[in-house]
Amino acid sequence: METELKLTLQAEDVAKISGLNLLKRYGSTQQSSYSEQRLISTYYDTSALALKTEGITLRIRDKGGEGWVRTVKSSVIADDDSEAQSGGALHRRNEFEVPLESQELDYEELLKLKLAPLTKALLAEGTSEKLTPKFTTDFVRKQWLITSPAGVEVEFALDFGRVYLYKGVDSGQDEDEVQICEIELELCDSGDNADPAFLFQLRDELSEEGISIEPGSVSKAARGFSLL
Repeated sequence: METELKLTLQAEDVAKISGLNLLKRYGSTQQSSYSEQRLISTYYDTSALALKTEGITLRIRDKGGEGWVRTVKSSVIADDDSEAQSGGALHRRNEFEVPLESQELDYEELLKLKLAPLTKALLAEGTSEKLTPKFTTDFVRKQWLITSPAGVEVEFALDFGRVYLYKGVDSGQDEDEVQICEIELELCDSGDNADPAFLFQLRDELSEEGISIEPGSVSKAARGFSLL
């Protein structure tokens, strides 16, 4: 289960983030607690956007020299799992993630998830129901590992870049890309009962340090779908 608080910020505030007092207060001096990486992800769906309709996103992320990762996020129940929830800027979703050796969908492994809309798309014979690339997110992620005094670990990520339509996909609109400028605060504890209280505390401290933030109720995937 993924539990994260998503916040949007102004582009002019991006340069201020690395100097925040809260990163010094809760962060570590170890070099391993900070990373910076360019992430390029391609999202898949059917022509009728069947996965989106059922609250499922499917992507393959290129992590540069670290290879590829396929991720499925879903608000759909898989087997007997408890229902994923998303409220406001706080997102709770089932997340299934595996490394890949190439940028190809592994149908056999995806079928094992037993998510009905995904299974239907994978087994579809008609081209209109098959999965094809729809849009791409391309952003730089700066990430810090921070810890509350009570020992709650959080990944503090700053994402800055864009989402754009996959080549050959026609939206029928003038706009074919939108900006990504957001902070994601994600609990390292993936348990169903993980307490997000420290995430909201960090949100308040961001505001106190002069960063203009808004609840980020729209995911990167939703921004991509808005272009279609």
